[in-house]
Amino acid sequence: MSAAGVPGASPARPQRLVGRLEVSKDAGLGRIELRGKIAAVLQRDEGAVALIDISNPAKPKVLGRYDDDIQDSFDGDLAFSDDGRWLFYARQTHQFSKDGIHVLDVADPKAPTLRTYQPQGGTLRIAYFKGAGGEWVFSLDAIHGLVVNRFVPEAGALAPVHIDALPALKVGGPASGGLFIDPKDPKLGVPLLYAATGQTGVQMFDISDPLRPALLGAWDEVGLAEIEVVATKKGRTIFGATEYWFDKQLEPQVIVLDATKPDSIKQRTVWSVGCPPDDQWRVQGMVPWGRGVLAANSHWGLVEMSHTAGTTPLPVAEARRNEAATVLGDAPYVFDVEVSGKYVYATDAANGYLSILGTGKLADHPQGGNVSSVHCS
Repeated sequence: MSAAGVPGASPARPQRLVGRLEVSKDAGLGRIELRGKIAAVLQRDEGAVALIDISNPAKPKVLGRYDDDIQDSFDGDLAFSDDGRWLFYARQTHQFSKDGIHVLDVADPKAPTLRTYQPQGGTLRIAYFKGAGGEWVFSLDAIHGLVVNRFVPEAGALAPVHIDALPALKVGGPASGGLFIDPKDPKLGVPLLYAATGQTGVQMFDISDPLRPALLGAWDEVGLAEIEVVATKKGRTIFGATEYWFDKQLEPQVIVLDATKPDSIKQRTVWSVGCPPDDQWRVQGMVPWGRGVLAANSHWGLVEMSHTAGTTPLPVAEARRNEAATVLGDAPYVFDVEVSGKYVYATDAANGYLSILGTGKLADHPQGGNVSSVHCS
């Protein structure tokens, strides 16, 4: 976890554009995953994955791509293995029969190769975990629900070993699911899995035995999609973005949950920039940031959401649209965000650009601390 994810930290804000790369001329970008000096970026409408050299953030460059020429892709997710040799790409298309998990050998990022492919209808979110005597890949599937796969590096293959079919309605699209794995929870000392499942909110599992995930607790008052978790020995906080596949009337918000007691998860507060329930203003991706999160808030850009002074949460988040948003291009649709060291990496689903921003002192949004009314038109 970077310093940005440490509760109480006060990271500098994204301010200046350091590097910018047009990854796709024909379509927008989706999820981004970082491993060392390599970034994997999904070209979501093309079904392609670009591997990008970010060793020099000022001059990022595409090293290689994987593309199996499926024409009707429209989303997906990515996860690196612990050693960075393998990249797991969960593809979602307009036909479940073409969905599945691609196991890519990226030891040579200039020539990523498909090692195995596992059909899995409606595969959407994916996460990797090394521990409990092996390597494991967890996925959320629109048909099966939560699927646990054992990964066999020698064969570059996945073997499904557990399926949690309940509740029946789990994932229905790119905006209704999220996965987060904490390899060792500071409080319990065991690996935990958090799964956001659309209409059913979030579930929390002990995966000490991945063959038999043990449900520790759940919260189901509002459907959630993207999730992030910050845990210490004193407590746990879940940040969950409202889903927008099942319930189009949900406002684009981040629900902050206190999961210190897994069997009694409670809502702490709600953060919002005040935009209407419309897909173009949704929180697509998040990363822990100081006392809250840095959110990829679609057309609104990069937004900080946090507690004020680290003590009293506001009914409406102290949300500032960073000046950085103005350098992300004309009419950006910020889809995902990751942080590594002193740099923020943001993908754009509107213009196909990867933007890399440095941090530094940044003036508050001209509207001030509480942003309860923004230009959402």
